Amino acid sequence: MKRLIATAALGAMLTAGGALAQDDWPTDDVLFVTHSSPGGGSDVLARAICRAMQDITEHSCTVENHTGGSGAVALLYMANNAETDGHTLMTVTPTQIITPLRSEGIPNYQQMTPIARLFMDPALLYVRADSPYQDAGDMMDALTENPGDITWGIGSAGSLDQLVIQQTEEAAGVDVRIVPHEGGGDAKTAVLGGHVDAALGEPAELVSQIDSGDIRVLATYTEERLDILPDVPTMMELGYDVASTKFRGVFGPPGLDDAMVERIAARLEQLYDAETFKEYYVPGALQPAFIHGDEFVEFLGRSNDRIAAFLAEQQ
Repeated sequence: MKRLIATAALGAMLTAGGALAQDDWPTDDVLFVTHSSPGGGSDVLARAICRAMQDITEHSCTVENHTGGSGAVALLYMANNAETDGHTLMTVTPTQIITPLRSEGIPNYQQMTPIARLFMDPALLYVRADSPYQDAGDMMDALTENPGDITWGIGSAGSLDQLVIQQTEEAAGVDVRIVPHEGGGDAKTAVLGGHVDAALGEPAELVSQIDSGDIRVLATYTEERLDILPDVPTMMELGYDVASTKFRGVFGPPGLDDAMVERIAARLEQLYDAETFKEYYVPGALQPAFIHGDEFVEFLGRSNDRIAAFLAEQQ
């Protein structure tokens, strides 16, 4: 049975301009909070939303990075300090499920206000262009020969990427030295600076370095090869039964009412047609996967149960 850590897009995808009733939102300037450092996946999404929002609304949209604690700092900020008028939002990934499961006192998805899931985002294993590891086979051979000596960077401790690496270790019988950072942008910088041997990341945060040739992608954690990387094999092709797709979405602070959720979700769904937003998600190979409201809450519940079960197995 394939070991999927994150669920693929569930149900029928809704395209931009779908069934949600459009109402006036925003009515004020918007702030997006992200747990990742500049250049990390959640930061890149927040900035892409802001660019698109400013093209179609008259209000400004800014991003604040609240890094640290594997997303805990940002969650606590949203729970305790965010304005509750519907104009302070947060970009989220499975990190916002995993961290509350691992740490007491951190607000979980049930205590926040889930707004919408926007995308599913595939994971990549990559190295610097001048790395001695020419392909994934070289990397796995080196891990076998030098257990614990080879470093893989991740965006944050306790993230989905860490779970993916742990499953890779189990599937391949190897030992990876995991090096957490304060977001995918910092992990990428560590790879480019030669401070770690490899890292896990997503196409949207790596597309510039892929295009420039500064990094080399060794493998994807997808079930099929990506159209943007047709020559890069999947880990499953290489014989390792591990795949992972990360959801990307938006939360509000606790206490937003259903009407506000509908208004925000309607505007977010509208962004798919914005050219500036397409410039983000098309080259980045993100899969539009819009769900909102109760459907998003149910998706989060299923994801929470699967991740909790996996964490329990590791104890």
